[in-house]
Amino acid sequence: MSGLDAVRKIVETEGQARKTVEEAKVRAQQIISQAYQESEMLRQEAVSTANRQREEILQQAHRKAEAEARQSDTETAQLLSNYAKLAESRKADAANKAVELILNS
Repeated sequence: MSGLDAVRKIVETEGQARKTVEEAKVRAQQIISQAYQESEMLRQEAVSTANRQREEILQQAHRKAEAEARQSDTETAQLLSNYAKLAESRKADAANKAVELILNS
């Protein structure tokens, strides 16, 4: 191989090397871009899932609070009814005792 052939071969190899490096840069950029898009898609899915779960938890808590409030209202109404009956009974007893005292005096 002559010196001129060797120089051509070196120039050709350098050209191929530059082309390979450029192709690798382009491919690396494509991979980075694709990875970014995939990570953004996964992030969006995670956010959506978290939002749905949050809404479900809030709805369950709301339903539970409403059920507890209804139960509390029922219990309060029952207590008020019992106290009213007790008050009426004591009122009647007091009236009877007052009548007995008046009659026995």
